[in-house]
Amino acid sequence: MTATTVPAAAPETVPEDSRLIVALRAIGVIAHRDLLRQVKRPGMLVSQGVQILFFVLVYAVGFNAMIGSVGAMPFSAYVFPGIIAIQVVSIGVASGQTYAWDREYGVLRELLVAPVPRICLPLGKVVAGAGMVSGQSIVMLAFAPLAGIELTPGRFAAAVGVYALTAVVFSVIGLSLATVIKRVQTLQATVQLAMFPMLFLSGSVFSAQDAPDWLAWIMHLNPMTYAVDLARQTLLGNGGLLPWWADLGALAGFLLLVLTVLRLRSGR
Repeated sequence: MTATTVPAAAPETVPEDSRLIVALRAIGVIAHRDLLRQVKRPGMLVSQGVQILFFVLVYAVGFNAMIGSVGAMPFSAYVFPGIIAIQVVSIGVASGQTYAWDREYGVLRELLVAPVPRICLPLGKVVAGAGMVSGQSIVMLAFAPLAGIELTPGRFAAAVGVYALTAVVFSVIGLSLATVIKRVQTLQATVQLAMFPMLFLSGSVFSAQDAPDWLAWIMHLNPMTYAVDLARQTLLGNGGLLPWWADLGALAGFLLLVLTVLRLRSGR
Protein backbone atom coordinates (compact mmCIF):
# COMPACT_ATOMS: atom_id res chain seq x y z
CA MET A 1 0.00 0.00 0.00
CA THR A 2 1.64 3.16 -1.13
CA ALA A 3 1.26 6.38 0.76
CA THR A 4 -0.17 9.20 -1.20
CA THR A 5 1.47 12.56 -0.85
CA VAL A 6 -0.70 15.59 -0.51
CA PRO A 7 0.68 18.46 -2.53
CA ALA A 8 1.60 21.50 -0.50
CA ALA A 9 -0.86 24.33 -0.72
CA ALA A 10 0.31 27.11 -2.96
CA PRO A 11 0.97 30.38 -1.13
CA GLU A 12 -1.94 32.71 -1.32
CA THR A 13 -1.25 35.59 -3.60
CA VAL A 14 -3.04 38.89 -3.62
CA PRO A 15 -4.13 40.05 -7.06
CA GLU A 16 -2.36 43.14 -8.34
CA ASP A 17 -5.61 45.09 -8.68
CA SER A 18 -6.54 44.29 -5.05
CA ARG A 19 -3.16 45.51 -3.83
CA LEU A 20 -3.60 48.69 -5.82
CA ILE A 21 -7.03 49.26 -4.29
CA VAL A 22 -5.61 48.72 -0.79
CA ALA A 23 -2.76 51.14 -1.49
CA LEU A 24 -5.11 53.81 -2.87
CA ARG A 25 -7.41 53.37 0.13
CA ALA A 26 -4.44 53.82 2.48
CA ILE A 27 -3.37 56.98 0.64
CA GLY A 28 -6.92 58.32 0.93
CA VAL A 29 -7.10 57.58 4.68
CA ILE A 30 -3.79 59.33 5.36
CA ALA A 31 -4.76 62.31 3.19
CA HIS A 32 -8.11 62.57 5.00
CA ARG A 33 -6.32 62.48 8.36
CA ASP A 34 -3.95 65.29 7.36
CA LEU A 35 -6.73 67.44 5.91
CA LEU A 36 -8.78 67.06 9.11
CA ARG A 37 -5.73 68.09 11.12
CA GLN A 38 -5.42 71.24 8.99
CA VAL A 39 -9.12 72.09 9.31
CA LYS A 40 -8.98 71.69 13.09
CA ARG A 41 -6.27 74.37 13.24
CA PRO A 42 -8.14 77.48 12.05
CA GLY A 43 -5.37 79.74 13.33
CA MET A 44 -2.99 78.31 10.77
CA LEU A 45 -5.49 78.85 7.96
CA VAL A 46 -6.10 82.45 9.08
CA SER A 47 -2.37 83.19 9.22
CA GLN A 48 -1.92 81.77 5.73
CA GLY A 49 -4.81 83.91 4.50
CA VAL A 50 -3.26 87.04 6.01
CA GLN A 51 0.04 86.16 4.35
CA ILE A 52 -1.73 85.83 1.00
CA LEU A 53 -3.37 89.23 1.45
CA PHE A 54 -0.05 90.79 2.46
CA PHE A 55 1.75 89.53 -0.63
CA VAL A 56 -1.05 90.64 -2.94
CA LEU A 57 -1.36 94.14 -1.45
CA VAL A 58 2.36 94.85 -0.97
CA TYR A 59 3.94 93.22 -3.99
CA ALA A 60 1.20 93.26 -6.59
CA VAL A 61 -0.38 96.60 -5.68
CA GLY A 62 2.06 98.59 -3.53
CA PHE A 63 5.14 98.09 -5.71
CA ASN A 64 3.14 98.68 -8.88
CA ALA A 65 3.01 102.44 -8.24
CA MET A 66 6.78 102.54 -7.69
CA ILE A 67 8.01 100.27 -10.48
CA GLY A 68 5.28 100.82 -13.03
CA SER A 69 5.62 98.17 -15.71
CA VAL A 70 7.77 95.29 -16.88
CA GLY A 71 7.93 95.51 -20.62
CA ALA A 72 4.37 96.04 -21.83
CA MET A 73 2.59 94.71 -18.74
CA PRO A 74 1.98 96.24 -15.30
CA PHE A 75 4.35 95.11 -12.57
CA SER A 76 1.39 93.86 -10.51
CA ALA A 77 0.37 91.50 -13.32
CA TYR A 78 3.97 90.34 -13.82
CA VAL A 79 4.57 89.34 -10.18
CA PHE A 80 1.10 87.97 -9.43
CA PRO A 81 1.76 84.41 -10.74
CA GLY A 82 4.97 84.32 -8.70
CA ILE A 83 3.17 85.48 -5.56
CA ILE A 84 0.82 82.50 -5.73
CA ALA A 85 3.78 80.22 -6.47
CA ILE A 86 5.56 81.49 -3.34
CA GLN A 87 2.57 80.49 -1.20
CA VAL A 88 2.20 77.12 -2.95
CA VAL A 89 5.88 76.22 -2.62
CA SER A 90 6.13 77.38 1.01
CA ILE A 91 3.22 75.19 2.12
CA GLY A 92 4.36 72.29 -0.07
CA VAL A 93 7.88 72.17 1.36
CA ALA A 94 6.53 72.62 4.90
CA SER A 95 4.51 69.41 4.53
CA GLY A 96 7.75 67.51 5.08
CA GLN A 97 7.86 68.82 8.63
CA THR A 98 4.56 67.10 9.46
CA TYR A 99 6.20 63.82 8.39
CA ALA A 100 9.14 64.58 10.68
CA TRP A 101 6.85 65.31 13.64
CA ASP A 102 4.91 62.09 13.01
CA ARG A 103 8.22 60.23 13.16
CA GLU A 104 9.31 62.12 16.29
CA TYR A 105 6.15 61.26 18.26
CA GLY A 106 5.91 57.64 17.11
CA VAL A 107 2.88 58.08 14.85
CA LEU A 108 4.95 57.04 11.85
CA ARG A 109 5.94 53.77 13.55
CA GLU A 110 2.28 52.94 14.20
CA LEU A 111 1.29 53.68 10.61
CA LEU A 112 4.14 51.64 9.17
CA VAL A 113 2.88 48.40 10.78
CA ALA A 114 -0.18 48.51 8.52
CA PRO A 115 -0.05 45.92 5.69
CA VAL A 116 0.33 48.53 2.94
CA PRO A 117 3.36 49.72 0.97
CA ARG A 118 5.45 52.19 2.94
CA ILE A 119 5.33 54.73 0.15
CA CYS A 120 1.59 55.17 0.85
CA LEU A 121 2.28 57.30 3.94
CA PRO A 122 4.24 60.09 2.21
CA LEU A 123 2.00 59.90 -0.86
CA GLY A 124 -1.04 60.44 1.36
CA LYS A 125 0.61 63.57 2.73
CA VAL A 126 1.36 64.73 -0.81
CA VAL A 127 -2.31 64.34 -1.77
CA ALA A 128 -3.42 66.24 1.33
CA GLY A 129 -0.93 69.05 0.77
CA ALA A 130 -1.77 69.35 -2.92
CA GLY A 131 -5.49 69.45 -2.16
CA MET A 132 -5.09 72.14 0.48
CA VAL A 133 -2.81 74.30 -1.67
CA SER A 134 -5.01 73.92 -4.74
CA GLY A 135 -7.92 75.27 -2.73
CA GLN A 136 -5.82 78.21 -1.58
CA SER A 137 -4.64 78.92 -5.13
CA ILE A 138 -8.28 79.12 -6.24
CA VAL A 139 -8.89 81.77 -3.57
CA MET A 140 -5.75 83.68 -4.58
CA LEU A 141 -6.68 83.62 -8.26
CA ALA A 142 -9.84 85.54 -7.33
CA PHE A 143 -7.55 88.55 -6.74
CA ALA A 144 -6.29 88.43 -10.36
CA PRO A 145 -8.44 91.39 -11.55
CA LEU A 146 -6.94 93.46 -8.72
CA ALA A 147 -3.52 92.84 -10.28
CA GLY A 148 -4.74 93.79 -13.74
CA ILE A 149 -5.04 90.25 -15.11
CA GLU A 150 -7.98 89.29 -17.30
CA LEU A 151 -8.82 85.78 -16.14
CA THR A 152 -10.79 83.60 -18.56
CA PRO A 153 -12.30 80.26 -17.46
CA GLY A 154 -9.71 78.39 -19.54
CA ARG A 155 -6.77 80.25 -18.01
CA PHE A 156 -8.26 79.82 -14.55
CA ALA A 157 -8.55 76.03 -14.93
CA ALA A 158 -5.07 75.75 -16.45
CA ALA A 159 -3.56 77.87 -13.67
CA VAL A 160 -5.15 75.70 -10.97
CA GLY A 161 -3.64 72.66 -12.69
CA VAL A 162 -0.19 74.29 -12.79
CA TYR A 163 -0.30 75.18 -9.10
CA ALA A 164 -1.57 71.70 -8.19
CA LEU A 165 1.42 70.19 -10.04
CA THR A 166 3.72 72.66 -8.29
CA ALA A 167 2.26 71.65 -4.93
CA VAL A 168 2.89 67.96 -5.70
CA VAL A 169 6.50 68.57 -6.77
CA PHE A 170 7.44 70.63 -3.73
CA SER A 171 5.51 68.46 -1.29
CA VAL A 172 7.59 65.52 -2.49
CA ILE A 173 10.74 67.64 -2.15
CA GLY A 174 9.81 68.52 1.44
CA LEU A 175 9.02 64.89 2.29
CA SER A 176 12.28 63.71 0.70
CA LEU A 177 14.18 66.16 2.89
CA ALA A 178 12.32 64.84 5.93
CA THR A 179 13.38 61.27 5.12
CA VAL A 180 17.04 62.28 4.72
CA ILE A 181 17.30 64.68 7.70
CA LYS A 182 16.19 62.86 10.85
CA ARG A 183 16.28 65.61 13.50
CA VAL A 184 13.26 67.92 13.40
CA GLN A 185 15.26 70.97 14.48
CA THR A 186 17.88 70.38 11.79
CA LEU A 187 15.15 69.92 9.20
CA GLN A 188 13.47 73.19 10.19
CA ALA A 189 16.77 75.07 10.00
CA THR A 190 17.57 73.54 6.61
CA VAL A 191 14.16 74.45 5.20
CA GLN A 192 14.43 78.02 6.48
CA LEU A 193 17.92 78.33 5.03
CA ALA A 194 16.81 77.08 1.60
CA MET A 195 13.42 78.77 1.32
CA PHE A 196 14.35 82.42 0.77
CA PRO A 197 16.96 81.83 -1.97
CA MET A 198 14.60 79.39 -3.65
CA LEU A 199 11.60 81.74 -3.46
CA PHE A 200 13.30 84.92 -4.63
CA LEU A 201 15.72 83.36 -7.13
CA SER A 202 12.85 81.84 -9.08
CA GLY A 203 11.75 84.71 -11.27
CA SER A 204 8.84 85.44 -8.95
CA VAL A 205 9.78 89.12 -8.56
CA PHE A 206 12.41 89.58 -11.31
CA SER A 207 13.24 87.66 -14.45
CA ALA A 208 16.38 85.60 -15.05
CA GLN A 209 16.71 87.53 -18.32
CA ASP A 210 17.40 90.70 -16.32
CA ALA A 211 19.88 89.06 -13.92
CA PRO A 212 23.67 88.76 -14.32
CA ASP A 213 24.84 85.61 -16.09
CA TRP A 214 26.12 83.91 -12.92
CA LEU A 215 22.84 84.58 -11.11
CA ALA A 216 20.79 83.46 -14.12
CA TRP A 217 22.58 80.08 -14.03
CA ILE A 218 21.65 79.66 -10.37
CA MET A 219 18.04 80.55 -11.16
CA HIS A 220 17.92 77.91 -13.89
CA LEU A 221 19.00 75.27 -11.36
CA ASN A 222 16.04 76.19 -9.15
CA PRO A 223 12.99 73.96 -9.81
CA MET A 224 10.68 76.76 -8.73
CA THR A 225 11.88 78.87 -11.68
CA TYR A 226 10.08 76.53 -14.08
CA ALA A 227 6.91 76.51 -11.98
CA VAL A 228 6.80 80.33 -11.93
CA ASP A 229 7.56 80.55 -15.65
CA LEU A 230 4.83 78.04 -16.51
CA ALA A 231 2.29 79.81 -14.27
CA ARG A 232 3.17 83.20 -15.76
CA GLN A 233 2.69 81.92 -19.32
CA THR A 234 -0.60 80.30 -18.30
CA LEU A 235 -2.05 83.41 -16.66
CA LEU A 236 -0.62 86.12 -18.90
CA GLY A 237 -0.44 84.25 -22.19
CA ASN A 238 2.91 85.74 -23.21
CA GLY A 239 6.31 84.19 -23.82
CA GLY A 240 8.43 83.10 -20.89
CA LEU A 241 11.98 81.95 -20.37
CA LEU A 242 11.24 78.60 -22.02
CA PRO A 243 8.37 77.09 -24.01
CA TRP A 244 5.59 75.78 -21.79
CA TRP A 245 6.40 72.18 -22.67
CA ALA A 246 10.02 72.68 -21.58
CA ASP A 247 8.86 74.05 -18.20
CA LEU A 248 6.48 71.13 -17.84
CA GLY A 249 9.22 68.66 -18.75
CA ALA A 250 11.63 70.20 -16.24
CA LEU A 251 9.03 69.93 -13.45
CA ALA A 252 8.31 66.32 -14.43
CA GLY A 253 12.04 65.55 -14.31
CA PHE A 254 12.42 67.05 -10.84
CA LEU A 255 9.33 65.15 -9.70
CA LEU A 256 10.69 61.84 -10.99
CA LEU A 257 14.02 62.46 -9.24
CA VAL A 258 12.55 63.30 -5.84
CA LEU A 259 9.97 60.50 -6.10
CA THR A 260 12.86 58.06 -6.55
CA VAL A 261 14.54 59.45 -3.43
CA LEU A 262 11.26 59.27 -1.53
CA ARG A 263 10.65 55.68 -2.64
CA LEU A 264 14.12 54.62 -1.50
CA ARG A 265 13.98 56.47 1.81
CA SER A 266 10.31 56.08 2.84
CA GLY A 267 9.79 54.29 6.12
CA ARG A 268 13.34 54.76 7.33
